[in-house]
Amino acid sequence: MTQTQKKRALITGIILGALLLLGILFAVLFSVNQSFYTKVSIALMPESIEYKVPDSDEVITFYIEENKDYDKEKDEPINAYKTYYFKDKDKKEKVYLENGVYITDKEFAESKRADLKDQNNIIDGAKYNVGEGTQVTIGFLFAAQQKANKVKTAVNIIVAIFAVACVAYLIYLWYLNWSVREDRKAKKLAEAEKKLGGKNSDE
Repeated sequence: MTQTQKKRALITGIILGALLLLGILFAVLFSVNQSFYTKVSIALMPESIEYKVPDSDEVITFYIEENKDYDKEKDEPINAYKTYYFKDKDKKEKVYLENGVYITDKEFAESKRADLKDQNNIIDGAKYNVGEGTQVTIGFLFAAQQKANKVKTAVNIIVAIFAVACVAYLIYLWYLNWSVREDRKAKKLAEAEKKLGGKNSDE
C-alpha cells in the first residue's frame, strides 16, 4: 500500500465521518429543538398567502413568523407560529390572528348568535373562533408539507448515495488491507527464496 493510498483513505474517511456526524446533529436538533424545527418549517413555507374574503372583492395577504413566546409544555404545536396581516398599505402595523384564525365581521356575528342559542354550554365563539373563520396557519403548514415532501425525496436520494459511498469505502479499506497482507507474503516469499538461493550457491 502506497502513501498516496493511505492519504486517500484517510481523507475519504474523515469526509464520510463528518457527513455522518452532521446528519446525526441535524436529526437531533430537528427532533429535540422546537425553535430549530419551527425555523426550518417556516423556511419551507411560502413568504405569504393571499386570501379572498368570501362575498367580497377584498384580498388579504397573510404572513407568518415564529412565536417567540411559545412554550411547548403549555401551548399547542400550532401556536409555535404567529400569523398576521398588515392593517395599512405601508406595512407598518401588524394585525395578529387569534389562534391563527381569520374571522370576518359576518362570521363574528354568526359566532355571537351561536353563543346565544346554546345556553347549556355557552362558549364565546367570537373569542375562540369555534367552528368559524379560516385557519390561516394550516394553509402555511400545508404548503410547507408539499415542499417538505420534495425535500424528503432529495434527502432519501442523498442518504442512498451516502450508504453506497460507505459500502464502497469499506470495500476499499478491505482491498488496502488485503494488499498489505499480500505485500507481506510476497516480501517473506522473496526473503525465503533469497535465503534458499544463497544456500544453493554455497553448496
